[in-house]
Amino acid sequence: MITQSGTAIKIATPTGDESASGSATWLRDGILVAPEEAGMRALRVHEPIGPDGLRLDEVDVPPPPDDAAVRVAVHAAGVGFVDTLLIRGSYQVQPPMPFIPGLEVAGAVESAPPGSGFTRGDCVFGHIMGGGFAEEAWVPADRLALLPPELSAVEGAASLVNHHTAIVALARRARLQDGDRVLVHGAGGGLGSAVVQVAAAFGNEVLAVAGSPERRELAARAGASTVYDHESWFDAIRGVGGVDVIVDPVGGTVFEQSVRCLRPEGRLVTVGFTSGTIPVAAANRLLLRNAGVLGAAWRELLDVDRGLFAETAKQFAGLVERGLRPLVGATFDIADGSTALRMIEERAVAGKIVLTTR
Repeated sequence: MITQSGTAIKIATPTGDESASGSATWLRDGILVAPEEAGMRALRVHEPIGPDGLRLDEVDVPPPPDDAAVRVAVHAAGVGFVDTLLIRGSYQVQPPMPFIPGLEVAGAVESAPPGSGFTRGDCVFGHIMGGGFAEEAWVPADRLALLPPELSAVEGAASLVNHHTAIVALARRARLQDGDRVLVHGAGGGLGSAVVQVAAAFGNEVLAVAGSPERRELAARAGASTVYDHESWFDAIRGVGGVDVIVDPVGGTVFEQSVRCLRPEGRLVTVGFTSGTIPVAAANRLLLRNAGVLGAAWRELLDVDRGLFAETAKQFAGLVERGLRPLVGATFDIADGSTALRMIEERAVAGKIVLTTR
């Protein structure tokens, strides 16, 4: 079982029996079982119809996908926009049903292969392409890192996709410089608020756009010096002379207007299309401004740069040491996962939503 003391997660072995391999025995319904024989609760998609297609099931722990996977007892799992696409069959990759969604986990290592750099009991957070909404998960060793000791498991799960994407978008893709003024759209959501936090932690001036008063308050709390609503931002940004870097998770007309707000040699980084509309850049405007449009897809970069997760995790840990804390909007028990996903679809929560399992 998992116990938590402060922000540290530890493996308890109530039977006192531990094999030479280091895997403890567990009690389930009064019967001694080895961990690999124990079942787990998992939130699974049975129909691709949205939150109503999810069920909490008792299933066997799956076998490891390969020799490099680390088994993690999941304490918390982040919920994001991609999960809402997966449960409706709208994502570009669709696993066979029933399947377990969830890309972001934090918890404790139960077993790890030799040479992985992890040992039983390590507090970790990691990224997987599905399987996170469960009590157990297998995580590739190169997509797993020690959880910064300043963070809880919930904060760790809240940070994975959003803060790592923010670091890549700003530092690697936009090549953010000292003195650059940054504009962040969708700044009241999980990803947008993370971009605001990271840009502010880098020491840059951050302007933000968010819809509701609650979301604008969150953007300000994340570090934005000025927050605009959807109606006023375009004229206001043009009125202050534009910006050097824009991060846009919205797309549509927001993207098209953003091109007109770039300073000479400005960079517009697209990180998603929550509006549902994929925009087209006006090349003449880019030419006249010597500006650029860039994509930032952290998950896809992981496939071609095997050291990227460790790199962004190290950068993130440095920001945490300097005071950054992920902004969690709400937590739900895994049994209420359908409600959590519905709230994301309805944009009912400002900040990141996290499921807890224990």
